[in-house]
Amino acid sequence: MTLSKREMKSLELLMNNNVTQVDQTTFIVNSQHTPSKSYKVAWNRKKWICNCDDYLKHKKTCKHIHAVRYYLLLQSITSAVKHINEEPCCPKCKSKEFIIKRGYRYNKSGPVQRYYCKKCMVKFTYRTTFKGMKNKVEAIVSALDLYFRGVSLRQLAEHLELTYGIKVSHGTIYNWIKRYVQLVNKYVDGLRVNPSERWHMDDTLIKVSGRHMVVWALLDSETRYLLALHVSGKRGAEEAQRLIQKGLNATKKSPSELVSDGLDSYRIAIEKEFNPKMGRGDVIHIRGPLTVGFNNKMERFHGVLKNRVKTMCRFQNGETAKTFAKGFEIYYNFIKRHKALNGKTPAVAAGLTEHNEGWLDLILKADEHNV
Repeated sequence: MTLSKREMKSLELLMNNNVTQVDQTTFIVNSQHTPSKSYKVAWNRKKWICNCDDYLKHKKTCKHIHAVRYYLLLQSITSAVKHINEEPCCPKCKSKEFIIKRGYRYNKSGPVQRYYCKKCMVKFTYRTTFKGMKNKVEAIVSALDLYFRGVSLRQLAEHLELTYGIKVSHGTIYNWIKRYVQLVNKYVDGLRVNPSERWHMDDTLIKVSGRHMVVWALLDSETRYLLALHVSGKRGAEEAQRLIQKGLNATKKSPSELVSDGLDSYRIAIEKEFNPKMGRGDVIHIRGPLTVGFNNKMERFHGVLKNRVKTMCRFQNGETAKTFAKGFEIYYNFIKRHKALNGKTPAVAAGLTEHNEGWLDLILKADEHNV
């Protein structure tokens, strides 16, 4: 499911700090085009309602309600971050028993709490996996989340200055994204999925430095889990085969059916990977005109992907495209909730996690796992 126009406009409202919380169930959202106008969004009978014309006419979630939802999402990120440093331990003796607070260190992101170990006589700040980062943890996590939801790097730079008082360049924000995508990807790569019998394959084009590159995707039919995402400059059988190999490495079993379009590269790749010499069972290849209706799930995924890429205009080089692909795969599998899965993420549906998670949860898990 792609981000609707209402959702994209709601992100713009959020970036411009147009949402104000009155109480736990009431919000005021300022008009995007008329500064003197505002709308009231309130929680009523287990749903959000708004007094704007769009909601009153169509009775559908308007951009103002979407903006409130994203606002609450960012608030939950800030709330979760507060618990990271509640119990600091001494970097030398690893003890928590002798720790006391000892003033603040001030930098451009604001005051940072300093601690003192009475046993080792060591002063330190405590930031777990975010050690060495000069900026607020909530700003970094919010930037990661909003970037993969469709906000551009320059919009994020403006948002961080308005919301957190942090002045950073869009290049710095990209470095945050690159750093933590690599960290989480290293952890996620070690997980193995128990998929359904049917997998979907497809490819689409994106622009990189003015030329087209191919994004290959492999999706599990039941859980909507993205088994593999691969970016290449060619559209041949070798690339399709590499996609299948990535999917097989990420799973505990082989599929019984593979659904694709009529591209001959898929047929050749499947014949090479699923044969008696490879020690795998037979697979039924559903392809060509027969896939009308069969591959809708993959088409919807490409809709989500293309809608996100559209806000970027294009990628600067192959490296940025691959970094984005890794991050988007994490976002799609572990963070994005799906209506078809009753609000669960594919990772929950696949049994990899017990509940829906965010970037902060994944970063902390990855930091602990990769030690």
